Amino acid sequence: MGTSSSPLTLTKWVYSNLCTVAVAVAAFIYASHSGAVIWSALTLVLITAFLLTDKEDISHKVLSILLAVSALGVALMTGYWWSAFFFTVPALLLDKPSFAARNAAAFLLAAVTFVWGISRDSISRKNVVLFAMILILYYCFWILTAFFMKKYEEKMEELDRVVKISTLDSLSERSLREELAKRKALDEANARLMERERISRDIHNSVGHTLSAATVTLDAAQLIVDKDTKLAAKKMGQANVRVHEAIDSIRSAVRTLDSEDDTLLISDYVASLLESVSNFKMDTDIKVHHNLMQIEDKGKIYIGTAAFLSGALNELLTNGIRHGGADVFVVVLSLDSNNISLKVQDNGTGWGDISYEEKQMKLQEGYGLRKLRDHARSLGGEMEIEGSDGFVVSISLPRLTREEEDG
Repeated sequence: MGTSSSPLTLTKWVYSNLCTVAVAVAAFIYASHSGAVIWSALTLVLITAFLLTDKEDISHKVLSILLAVSALGVALMTGYWWSAFFFTVPALLLDKPSFAARNAAAFLLAAVTFVWGISRDSISRKNVVLFAMILILYYCFWILTAFFMKKYEEKMEELDRVVKISTLDSLSERSLREELAKRKALDEANARLMERERISRDIHNSVGHTLSAATVTLDAAQLIVDKDTKLAAKKMGQANVRVHEAIDSIRSAVRTLDSEDDTLLISDYVASLLESVSNFKMDTDIKVHHNLMQIEDKGKIYIGTAAFLSGALNELLTNGIRHGGADVFVVVLSLDSNNISLKVQDNGTGWGDISYEEKQMKLQEGYGLRKLRDHARSLGGEMEIEGSDGFVVSISLPRLTREEEDG
């Protein structure tokens, strides 16, 4: 539907109807009475229908042709010069051709109609000049008025376009904000889930191993308590130390949840690894060679990376004894500005000389190793395994997260 409610459309409708009525009245007085009535009625309906139809509709194009025919019709029906004024109606209403072309055609047809009308009537030269001046002045005034109406219409169309673009931008911005809010909520939920998984993994790796060692020590103490009271007491003391370490680990995990800093100093981290290695050696009487005392890095490490490597170290030491029968381990920790690497080697049985496919199969079957590899990849790192001569596991990770690097 056309923009019939706009002030400009209303102005066009009023002018076109007034012009139609004026020409119809003149035709009724000076020409055919019945023809004037029929023409005016049809033209009034035609003008209203034209302004109400959509510009892209086929009926709009048909009505535009009928408007042009109506202007020619009134000129042929009356044969009087004043019918030339009605050519301003299709020049005003039609959308095509251009503004200049429409008004030039209207003025040319009006001039032809004027000459034809004057030639049919015996009008004095004085009146011919007068009527010609009236027609010319009217068309000059009309073109000026129509020009400003056209400019006003263009301004309204531009304003409407800007409003539509602004509305679309507002809707897009709103949709974007909603999408960002959803993503933020999802990221926060995922972050909470990952934090829970990390805390549970830390508790399992640290507290689980510590309590397991305490249990083994208490069992040994129970067996020898009747035979060697002093040794049993010593082992019970060791077990007590382990239990307190487990409690401290749980408290540390809770503090981590409350802390806003996701990093810790390398020096503090190396100290915790030294404690883990010392406890392992004390519990198992197995040799562990390491380079931890030579680490002098003053930087920081992402706490999730630190927790994972600590758990991985405990897991690999325990697995080396349980599955490989190892009695000697070598632990090497290396750092640079971007990465941290942990290498654990033992003298256990290993996998032997097997193919790559067999190695991948064993890795899939080994739940603990597969879980370590998958978690290393989730942190942006990689884990390599070599089992031909003993067992060697190398884990390399970025020491900080991307957000912390950017910060």
